[in-house]
Amino acid sequence: MINRFIYKKNCYMKSVLSSLLHRTATGGSVTVLAAAFFLGGCTPNNNTGGLGPLPKASFTVTPLSGVANTFVATAGTQGIFGWYWSPTSGSPTKAGGAIDTLYYPSHGNYRITLIAVGHGGYDTATQIVQVTSDDLSGNVIKGGQLTADSAAAWTILNTGGTQTTIAFTSSGVNFSNGSGSGTNGAIYQAVNVEAGTYKFSANVQGTGITNSWLEFYIGAAVPKQGSDYSDNKVYSLNFWAGCGLSAFNGDIVSIGCSGSGPASGAITFAQAGTVYVVIKGGSAGGSLGSGGVTITDIKMKKQ
Repeated sequence: MINRFIYKKNCYMKSVLSSLLHRTATGGSVTVLAAAFFLGGCTPNNNTGGLGPLPKASFTVTPLSGVANTFVATAGTQGIFGWYWSPTSGSPTKAGGAIDTLYYPSHGNYRITLIAVGHGGYDTATQIVQVTSDDLSGNVIKGGQLTADSAAAWTILNTGGTQTTIAFTSSGVNFSNGSGSGTNGAIYQAVNVEAGTYKFSANVQGTGITNSWLEFYIGAAVPKQGSDYSDNKVYSLNFWAGCGLSAFNGDIVSIGCSGSGPASGAITFAQAGTVYVVIKGGSAGGSLGSGGVTITDIKMKKQ
């Protein structure tokens, strides 16, 4: 949509538009906001002779060679003095230049919006960029996709008693059991960390659990076959704590409801050494839901 506005020569339009376009996607109309900001800061001038041509927003998006999940967005420049980029749907629009670099750590389709400002008004353009895979560079967890070809990086742990069914599939690792079950089981791997802070995340998806748990541990204790694991639970879905009861699909850091891990996902290690990343799931007379719970895209990256 293109909007033309008239302004006095002494109006500082770039400042007004910068304030306008640093917005969040709360359903507000750019046109209405533009009018509100403009009328509050400038006096209309009926002389249209000084107006330039209407700008035309356009841009190209190309992968940045040699850098994972990073793209270069290049906008047109003719008759334009301001470029305002929103790299994803719902993200704030921020002032930038005609060339902007965009990074997407996870796979998916992302909607990029550009607002181009010229002396005759402003125009918007949008494009969808497709990111085909997650950026696993810097991830200290091996086999982070948790798909069938990641299975070699993990060890299945028998925690004692009836084992939860654990299967590495093309969609991720799946924990499942029958209704009314009493099961438990886990997978784990040793991870070498440095002193400092790491950002942790993992995607979990399921139809809802009853009398069950799905837990993530980052502990110093070495897992032992035939023994339960309980060293430093950081995040979990837990029926009794009130999460995972209905269908879910998201980052365990955001949708979990028990564990010592902070809401930011930032895990700090006081010293370098070996820790054990353990994913454990089971039920006490319940079920992990129809189809079980699938985990994928587990990451722990140094900040």
